[in-house]
Amino acid sequence: MPKYTTISQSEFDTKARLAIALQPIRKEVPLKNIEVVGANILKVEDKLIPMSDQAFKDTCKAVGLPVSFDKSFTNSFGDKARQQLINRLKIAKSAKGTTTVSLVVSPETKTILGVHKSAKDLISNDAFIKSASQIIDRYNLEVNNFSVSQEGALVINTSSAKNHWEVSGLRDEQFFGGVSFGNDSKNGYQVSPYLERLVCANGMIGRAFEETMKLESFSAMAMEAFFNEMEQLAKRGFKPSMFDEKVKRAIDTRASLFEMETIHSAMRDLAKTEYKELEAWVPLESTRAKYHLAGIDTVTMSKEQKRNAKTGTSVWDLLNGLTHFSTHDNGFTITDDNRRRLQVQAGGLLVKEFDMSNLVASPF
Repeated sequence: MPKYTTISQSEFDTKARLAIALQPIRKEVPLKNIEVVGANILKVEDKLIPMSDQAFKDTCKAVGLPVSFDKSFTNSFGDKARQQLINRLKIAKSAKGTTTVSLVVSPETKTILGVHKSAKDLISNDAFIKSASQIIDRYNLEVNNFSVSQEGALVINTSSAKNHWEVSGLRDEQFFGGVSFGNDSKNGYQVSPYLERLVCANGMIGRAFEETMKLESFSAMAMEAFFNEMEQLAKRGFKPSMFDEKVKRAIDTRASLFEMETIHSAMRDLAKTEYKELEAWVPLESTRAKYHLAGIDTVTMSKEQKRNAKTGTSVWDLLNGLTHFSTHDNGFTITDDNRRRLQVQAGGLLVKEFDMSNLVASPF
């Protein structure tokens, strides 16, 4: 029987040291001492510091500005008016009692990664690795891969050799259940189902499955609830609920042009590839060509129209192209962190409501 790949203890230790070295710095500052001077610049105590898109969204949230309103407001009144609005809301928030925020800063890039109301919302990489290691030992999990981003975001994917199953109708294929551990400034400490598919050994992270858990603190109550959920997942062999049904649905449903373009775009952006280089994994060029031969211009289609445009590729084949590309070395330059991002996107694709899933035959 084919076996999935694992990393050695020495490689795990090397990654752990890198994760701790890149661990984001947390700094509490008075809310009154920060000021938005641009979409990607935050003034902190008279210093101009670059910030990520997520940090900007966090800042809006911290001062009480909904992101959806921010977009419509900016489109109507421009960036300058938006900056003024955020800074006025900040003053109002300070007056009502919100006095400090916790900045999450990358020691490597010197960029603000997140802005939190409380430092309690974050768990250090050191504590995360110790906790994940305890769970790995407790359930005899094996580490498939361990990735660390430049900003200190971590993902540890694990599988259980004794927990595997087949899906009816898929010949010579087995799925190994496991757990994906993640820790970053946006989502915090998350544990999600992880699936290794053999024979081709494609990996998929299922953060959109119902079993995804978030650990916000190491308090006795939080840890008890967390381990109770882990026990339930382990009793099912780390198999997500409704997994077989979701796979069969993906096999029987054609992908929409919008779904195909979305996956193609994610792969292209994260691997820095050209359109035609991805054709072996996502046949977007040939799909568009067939539409054009039929006299249908896909370039002028709206997003809504693309959601209703059927392709010749099943959702399952689209998902397999994505997971194969993200798991294997196919000659493209792609970081381990971006591979994990694509595997998360694969899990999201499997559990979403497919664009073509509600089509019905009509007598008209």
